[in-house]
Amino acid sequence: MKKLSHFIKKPEGKFIAGLILVIVVLFAYYFYAMRTYTPVQVEDLKVSETDHVRGALDGSVTLVEFGDFQCPACSAYEPFVQQLVKDNSKILKVVFRHFPLTQIHQNALLAAKASEAASLQGKFWEMHDIIYAKQNEWSEALNARDIFSVYATTIGLDTKKFSKDLNSKEIEDKILAEYSEGIKLGVMGTPTFFINGKMIENPQSIEAFDRLIKDAAN
Repeated sequence: MKKLSHFIKKPEGKFIAGLILVIVVLFAYYFYAMRTYTPVQVEDLKVSETDHVRGALDGSVTLVEFGDFQCPACSAYEPFVQQLVKDNSKILKVVFRHFPLTQIHQNALLAAKASEAASLQGKFWEMHDIIYAKQNEWSEALNARDIFSVYATTIGLDTKKFSKDLNSKEIEDKILAEYSEGIKLGVMGTPTFFINGKMIENPQSIEAFDRLIKDAAN
């Protein structure tokens, strides 16, 4: 039996070895970038009339999230965000903006459309919450559209209008505009949070997140 080293000497073996080296270098760069993370201040990150907002509408602290409904990390952070709203009900305003990572999440754009279709009937946050809560149910499903229609019924939407609005070009344009804005602001992944216009490194606990909110209020 020939040794592995015999095969590595072949052209295809060299290609594989080179590919492994590239992957190792990319991972090393990623971890280096994470260690050297520097918060970004964005002066023109303002809340608009088309934004989805909850919490203290006149609060002194604005938390903007760029999120992807199919992103597991976004789903993991969602309980944090909801708890922050409860614990800081007089000062915290939360804004959600779409950043669907369509290259890796096949149903992310459709999920964003479902939330926007629900918003046309005044129930964006209801759809937002149920989509995140049931992420495992639809994220890899081939019939995600049908599943979202069930959610629409659950939260009391006109399902015929909902189904029609899922195909709306205006809705898709809004989602892609928010994605483009995120790119301009330096968003590279999800979830990405801004507190009062300052991009933050994602906190690792609800306590750390709460401290950032309270510090921003002072």
